[in-house]
Amino acid sequence: MPQIGRFAIALITVASIAATLLAIPATGQVHSKDSSSASDRDALIALYGATGGGDWSNSSGWLSDRPLGSWYGVSTNGDDRVTGLSLASNGLVGELPAEVGSLEYLVHLDLGNNDLVGELPAELGDLANLVELDLQNNRLERNIPPEFGGLSQLAVLDLKYNGLWGSIPAELGRLSELRVLDMRGDVLSGSIPSEFGDLSKLTHLMLRFNGLSGEIPAELGDLDQVEWLDFSNNRLSGEIPAEIGGLTRLTWLDLTNNALSGEIPGELADLTRLRHLSLSANNLSGEFPVWIGKLSDLRHLSLSANNLTGPITPWIGALGQLRTLRLGHNELSGSIPASLGLLGSLRVLGLEDNNLSGEMPPELGWLTELRELDLSKNALSGGIPAELGHLVALNQLFLQENGLSEEIPPELGHLLELQNIDLSNNWLSGAIPEGIASMSGLKSMLLHDNLLSGNIPTGIGGLGRLGVLDLSNNRLTGEIPTGIGKLSVLEYLDLRSNRLSEEIPASLGDLQATTHLLLRDNQLTGEIPAELGKLADLQWLDLSINFLSGEIPEELGQLANLQALYLSYNGLTDKLPPELGELANLKHLMIRRNQLEGEIPAEFGQLVNLERLNLWANQLSGKIPAELGQLANLTRLDLDNNELSGEIPAALGRLINLRELWLNGNQLNGVIPAELGNLINLRRLYLDGNQLSGGIPAELGGLRSLKRLWVNGNQLTGGIPAELGGLSELTHLYIGDNLLSGKIPAELGSLSNLTHVYIGDNQLTGEVPAELGNLAKLIQVYISGNELTGCLPAPWEAADFEGDDLDLLGLSFCER
Repeated sequence: MPQIGRFAIALITVASIAATLLAIPATGQVHSKDSSSASDRDALIALYGATGGGDWSNSSGWLSDRPLGSWYGVSTNGDDRVTGLSLASNGLVGELPAEVGSLEYLVHLDLGNNDLVGELPAELGDLANLVELDLQNNRLERNIPPEFGGLSQLAVLDLKYNGLWGSIPAELGRLSELRVLDMRGDVLSGSIPSEFGDLSKLTHLMLRFNGLSGEIPAELGDLDQVEWLDFSNNRLSGEIPAEIGGLTRLTWLDLTNNALSGEIPGELADLTRLRHLSLSANNLSGEFPVWIGKLSDLRHLSLSANNLTGPITPWIGALGQLRTLRLGHNELSGSIPASLGLLGSLRVLGLEDNNLSGEMPPELGWLTELRELDLSKNALSGGIPAELGHLVALNQLFLQENGLSEEIPPELGHLLELQNIDLSNNWLSGAIPEGIASMSGLKSMLLHDNLLSGNIPTGIGGLGRLGVLDLSNNRLTGEIPTGIGKLSVLEYLDLRSNRLSEEIPASLGDLQATTHLLLRDNQLTGEIPAELGKLADLQWLDLSINFLSGEIPEELGQLANLQALYLSYNGLTDKLPPELGELANLKHLMIRRNQLEGEIPAEFGQLVNLERLNLWANQLSGKIPAELGQLANLTRLDLDNNELSGEIPAALGRLINLRELWLNGNQLNGVIPAELGNLINLRRLYLDGNQLSGGIPAELGGLRSLKRLWVNGNQLTGGIPAELGGLSELTHLYIGDNLLSGKIPAELGSLSNLTHVYIGDNQLTGEVPAELGNLAKLIQVYISGNELTGCLPAPWEAADFEGDDLDLLGLSFCER
């Protein structure tokens, strides 16, 4: 975006400055030369001392006895009175002294791009002859002095990129000679003063990147000389004033990123000199303006991120000078106008995230200057036009999340400047064109979630700049090309959910920049290449749901940056390598449903960052290592359906972040450790299908977050602890098929969220507590296989329990 710098501003104001200098009276008419010059000298000495003059980049002549005009950056008139002070980018550090306000003949003050701090001296408002005040890019703060409103000759006021805060003084509206007012990038708040409408000579008003609020004053419509209005990135609200349409000299209007609402006023159609119109990121509504074609000088049009509706007018094709068109993130509907093909100078076309439908017009292929084309997240259908292959300057192509079908045109291989292509989440079919391998500058290729078939082109290995390759969720077959291993800057490789077969190429171990290697859900065979252990930057390795066999390579323990290792649903055999315990950054270790045997390595207790450990459904044996109790960040532990034996380590009670503990379907024996009652975040506890003995620990009643308790199918004895009645979140209570005795505690009637109960097949006696009738959410009850007496809770008679076994009890329902 064009910037108005110090020299451009000087060009705008040079005539005014010259006229002002001619109007200044001769020095001798006011003061004696010696006394007046001495006063100016004192002011400059004060500036030197306050801003670290000894460390300035250039302080030539300063503090000498030579005339002030010989001091670096100082301009004087014939009486050695200071008329100009230009010390921009000179290393001034400190506060601006009030004495500068005594330089009564000063016309030009430029202290921009230094390190001035503190507040602006109100005394600067005494500089009656000042024409240009430039303090940009310092660290000035606090309020703008209202005294600045007295600078009657001021033509340029540049305070941008400081830390000024508070409201803009209404007194600035008295600066009748002001041409340029630039306060971008401060921290100003409050409203834009309506008094700015009195600045009849103003040509540039720039207030972007502040915290201004309220409505845009309609009085700004009186600024008939204004050419540039930039209020972007504030908090302005209300409607865009129709009066703005009267600013017929306006070439730049930027109201981006505010909270403006209502429709875009039709009066803006009169701004026929407008080159830049940006109203993006507001809450504007109504239909896309049909009059937009009248703004024939437009170079940049951005209306994105609003709530605009209706079709894009075909008259947009009249904007022959347009270079940027951004209409994304609205609710535009209808088809893409073929007239867009007439915009021969267009470089950026963004229509993403709308409700556009129909086919892509082949006329888009006429836009030979186009660099970026984004039509993503619409409802476009049909094929990708082969004519897009004419866009030889294109470097960004985004067509994802549409309903595009048919094959990818081979003509896209002509786009040799392309850097990023995203065709994902469509219905594209057929093979990936071999010509894609000609796009030597390609950095990312996203073709995932389509219906692509055939082999991965072998030429992809020649795309030396490729950093992201995602072909997942397609129907690709054949082997993974070994040439992919040549992609030295590839960071993300995702081939998940295809039909790829054969072995994983050992050459993938050469992908030194790769952080994500995702080959899940294919038909890959053979062993895991030990060469993958060379991927020093790898963070995520997913080889699950394939037909891999053999051992897990111990070399994977060298992946120091690995955070996730997924090897589940394969045919891996032999033992778990203890070297995996060296993966200090690992968070997820998932190796479920394989044929692993042997013991769980005690070294796994070193995985201090581990959050999930899942070894479910293998043939692991031996004891659960007590060292797993050191995994303080663990949230889920799945060791179920193995052949583990021995006791449950009491050390697991130290896993206070654990939410799910699955130890069911093993050969565990001994008692349930009371220490499990310390797992205050536990939501699911599965210990069923083991050989556990002893009682149910009363301490489990302290698990206030527990939703499911499964300890059925063991050899537990003793009574049901009344403390279980404190499990207020419990939905499933499965304690059946044990040797429990005694009565059913009435406290279980407090489990108001309980939906499923299995306490059958024990040795319970006594009556069913009437309090169980309070369980209003109960949908399944199994209590047979005990020695219960008495009657059943009356509310159960009307309940329609799923698969209940109440008829097996031989008990009647209690009277209401």
